[in-house]
Amino acid sequence: MKKQIYFFCLATVALLAGNACKKEKGEPVNAYAGKYSLISETNINITTGHSDTYTNAVSPCISDNQTNLKGDGTWTAAYVGTEDCYVSRTDNSYTIIGQKGASASGSWVQSGNRIKFTLSNKSVSYGVVSNVGGKVQLTFKDTSQYFISTSVLMKQ
Repeated sequence: MKKQIYFFCLATVALLAGNACKKEKGEPVNAYAGKYSLISETNINITTGHSDTYTNAVSPCISDNQTNLKGDGTWTAAYVGTEDCYVSRTDNSYTIIGQKGASASGSWVQSGNRIKFTLSNKSVSYGVVSNVGGKVQLTFKDTSQYFISTSVLMKQ
């Protein structure tokens, strides 16, 4: 059985950002606007309870999943690595977090520390922004029929 986790799943969830102010004369840019890199992902199989956590400390290519929250309220996300990011691989199974050439885009709106991401295809996901160790961190959960995926991105 092959287990594949594609960047679009991450982008759907990870793209949970705040409502940015338009950059016009003297108008401030939203503090959450900027470039974020994936630092960890945890996947829990709802059926079996089995979980896997992948981090950029063990698999540095995870950080090649990058999301840019723009000050005009739009976002783009892309996997910028030159090779697919395999975080585990055995003879009959593999997990990819980041696929070469994968990208997504849409809009983002902020309400307090919650962020709503809308993809170009109109699907929506939500995240929470927090300050961890003096850095802005974006955390979001994606729930499917079989998995709960929690992704954490750190502002660069």
